[in-house]
Amino acid sequence: MTDKEVVESLNNAWRALGRQYQKCPDEGIRCGLNLLAKIVGQVRSEVEESHREKQITIEEWIVMLQKD
Repeated sequence: MTDKEVVESLNNAWRALGRQYQKCPDEGIRCGLNLLAKIVGQVRSEVEESHREKQITIEEWIVMLQKD
């Protein structure tokens, strides 16, 4: 799974939890939404920063090591 796919997956989880909250507003779900939103934001920020700094990803390491 690529870094962008991880961000997309987390964001999809946040959306699904949001739909659940709309159906049944609950304090626990609301707290989960807030926590997941913070996680999504942090992961997205780290992914964007790594792309700006041109850091090598795990997938790129694997491809590079398989070439030898």
